Amino acid sequence: MKKKKWIKEYTVFIIVAVIAAVAILSTSKIGIQKYYFGNDETLQILVLGDSNMAYDFGDRSIPQRIAERLECDVYNCAVGGTTASKTNYKNYADWTIDSLCLYNLTKIIETENAQNLYDFYDDVPLNERYAIDNMYYLTELENEDVDYVVISYGLNDYLAGQPLYSEDPYDETTYAGALRSSIERIQRKYPNATIVVSSITYCVFYEEDGQNFAEGYAKDWGGGSIIAYRDAAKAVAEEYANVYFMDNLELLKIDKTNFAEYMQDSMHLNAVGQEMYVDCFVDVIEEVESGNNG
Repeated sequence: MKKKKWIKEYTVFIIVAVIAAVAILSTSKIGIQKYYFGNDETLQILVLGDSNMAYDFGDRSIPQRIAERLECDVYNCAVGGTTASKTNYKNYADWTIDSLCLYNLTKIIETENAQNLYDFYDDVPLNERYAIDNMYYLTELENEDVDYVVISYGLNDYLAGQPLYSEDPYDETTYAGALRSSIERIQRKYPNATIVVSSITYCVFYEEDGQNFAEGYAKDWGGGSIIAYRDAAKAVAEEYANVYFMDNLELLKIDKTNFAEYMQDSMHLNAVGQEMYVDCFVDVIEEVESGNNG
């Protein structure tokens, strides 16, 4: 059995409330640590993503729901507002958040140099600071201990109008280039890990009247529609062995007729939507584990 790993989840420390002030910079466990599909090993899953992975609607986040459902360990390093690509906007309001984009986080993972992360600690929302703590903890993990890495970005790249491609296939300011560079870094760091590229999810945008709205399928913020970002992620994932693509526009049955049932607002999954996502994610993992996935 693999050595148990402990990661950030503030509620776990209720029984030791007297040291809660210290615990915020410590590590603990998300989810339940038992057996997985009858195997004697507990899966270790690393999640890199944006607000849909970082935020908890209801009483827990998607990574926490995954940990409970699969009875595994999840290291949630998702930070709301982040992109896969580097925005490089000189006047970007969230310049600090840009430093925590996927492209930069995977550099930290590969080099194991997370020393400057706490420079941004105060600028990250309190309920997302676990991501920075977990990045530090990742430097202590043995390479073979990570079974899955989930890459879940696209919404903020889409909203920022980040270009999909350029002549340089590794251009970090493009969505595809950042994904490609990040996948290769992850594979160098965790050569035995399976990567799941999780696509952008459904979104809508209301008009000024608050009644009419445009779907992300039709809305273009400068880089293309959500379909274009989905297709770019799929194309990059298909370039690599042991990388699987999760098409959330296809798997999550959300559309203009029912989005209010599954979304907290116009862009984020609510608790019901998060559970539907986890259902689909578990199906993907089971297919990979059984050898039946693509």
